[in-house]
Amino acid sequence: MKKSIRGVALAGALLLSPILGCTDLTEVPKSAITPDQYYKTEDQIVGGLASVYAAMQQVVQNGYDIAEITSDEIVVPTRGSDWYDNGQWLDLHGQTFTPNSTGTLAFGEGTWTSMFQGVARANVLLDALNNVDFADKKTVIAEIRTLRAFYYFELQDLFGGVPIVTDIAVTARPANTRAEVFAFIESELKAARPDLPVTWPANMNGRMTQGAADAILASLYLNAQVFTGTVTTAGLQKGTAHWQDAIDACDRIINSSAGYQLMSDWRKNFTADNNTAPEIIMAAKFAAANGQGLDFLMRALHYNQYTPSPWNGFSALADTYFAFNSNDIRKQIFLAGPQVNIETGQPVTDRAGNPLIFDPNIIDITAAPENAGARIIKWPNDPAHVAQNNGNDYATFRLGEIYLIKAEAMNELGQTAQAVALVNSTTRARAFAGATECPSCSATPNPMVATDQQSFRDAILQERLFELTAEGKRRQDLIRMGKYTTGRWTFKTTDSPAYKVLFPIPQPEIDNNPMLKQNPGY
Repeated sequence: MKKSIRGVALAGALLLSPILGCTDLTEVPKSAITPDQYYKTEDQIVGGLASVYAAMQQVVQNGYDIAEITSDEIVVPTRGSDWYDNGQWLDLHGQTFTPNSTGTLAFGEGTWTSMFQGVARANVLLDALNNVDFADKKTVIAEIRTLRAFYYFELQDLFGGVPIVTDIAVTARPANTRAEVFAFIESELKAARPDLPVTWPANMNGRMTQGAADAILASLYLNAQVFTGTVTTAGLQKGTAHWQDAIDACDRIINSSAGYQLMSDWRKNFTADNNTAPEIIMAAKFAAANGQGLDFLMRALHYNQYTPSPWNGFSALADTYFAFNSNDIRKQIFLAGPQVNIETGQPVTDRAGNPLIFDPNIIDITAAPENAGARIIKWPNDPAHVAQNNGNDYATFRLGEIYLIKAEAMNELGQTAQAVALVNSTTRARAFAGATECPSCSATPNPMVATDQQSFRDAILQERLFELTAEGKRRQDLIRMGKYTTGRWTFKTTDSPAYKVLFPIPQPEIDNNPMLKQNPGY
C-alpha cells in the first residue's frame, strides 16, 4: 500500500462525512453514498482509513482545551471585548461547567461529537472490509481498531461510561460502565497490536504502530485506578491499579526495534519538521494548508507578533511560569518580557503604540490588559505556514512521557530510588545538560530528589508539568494525583465539587439519546 494517509485525509473525510453526519447514532443518515456502493478497491479503503485518522485532529481542537484550561497550566482571560465568548473560557477554567453551560456546549459537545464520529467512521470501514480483500487488510483492520480504541480512551477520560458501539446500526444505546470501556480499550489494543508494524516507511509517517498501541496502553494502565473507578457525588472511588502492566507497556516501547530515542534538542519534538523526530511515538498530523494546520500560535500570540494577526488569547498561569527553574531548557516555551515579531525579530508594540511587554502576572481574568500573561509557543513558527495553518505535528505520545509513566509506576510498586534514577537519567538530565545526548547522559546538574513514595508523587507531578506543559495531559495528571478539584492555583482558591473529575454529558446528547444518563452530581 503506497498511498499517503496525510495526502488523502481530506478526501476521505469528505467522503464519509455525509454518511456519518450524525454522531449520536440515532439519526437516519441522508446520504445516497453508502459503504456497500463505494468500498470496492484498495484505494477507496485508504480514503476511508484517512477519514478515521482525521478525527485525531479534533482531539487537539476540543478535548485539548478541556484538558488544559480546566487546570493550573493555561487560562484564557477576557481582554476587553475579546475572548469572552459567552463565558465559555471562564466556565472551563472555573470548573463551573454544567450539562448546558457554555463551556460544555462548546468543548464537551465538540469532543463527544468528534470522537463518536471517529468511532462511527471506524465501524463503517470495518463493516465494509468484510467484503473486500487486499494484501494489507489485516494491518488496516488493526489500525482502525487502534484508532477506535484511542477515541474511546478520550471519551471515557472525559465522560466516564459511554456507549460501546462496534456495529453500524443506527439506534439509541445505553452507556456501558467506565470499567467496561476500560476493558474494551485494553482488549482492542491487545488484539490489534500483533498486526501493526513496528515502523512505517517515511511516506506513511503518522500511521498506527505497535509503539502507538503500547503508548495508549501505558497511559491507560497509569490511570487505571481512575478509569476503573466509580464517580459519585462524593467524588472518585478508585478502582484496580495496573502498575506492572504500565511498566511492561513502557518497556516494550523503550526496548522496541523501532529505535525510539530522546531528542538531544528537546525543542525538535515540536518544530515544523518534527515528523522525523525519533522521540515521537504517536501524533496527530497537521499540514501547512488551508484548514489542515495547527493554530496554537494564533491562540497565544499578540495581534502584532505574526502574520496573519493572531488572536491574543491563551496564556500561562503565573503559577506555572514561575514554577520552572531558569536553567531548565523547557522554560524556553514561554514568552515573557519585551516582545518581538516572531517572524522578523523586530520589536513590536501593543495596539496603543507602547512597547509590548508580556507580564506573567494576570490580576483579573475577567478584565485583563492585552499584555497580561506569559505566552506558550511550544510549537514554533512553521516557515512554510499558510495563513494560520502550521505544519507542526502534535505529539500525542513521545518517549519522554513514557519514561515518566514508567518511573511513576515503579514508585507505586515501592521502587522509589530506581524511579528517581530513571527520571534523573532521562528527562531531567536532558533539561539541564544542554546538548548532552540522552538517555546515556549521567551528570544531572539539578536532579530530582525524593526519598519516599509521597515525595516522589509530588516530584513526578512537577516533572510532568515541566516536560509536558501544554501537551494536553494536565487535567488527567491532577485527577490521578487527587489535586484536580481540591488543588489551589491563582484563580482557584476553593474546592470544586468532587464529582467534577468527570465532565458532564452535554445535554443535547441526552436529548438525542434518552437512554443516556447524566453523570452524578450534574
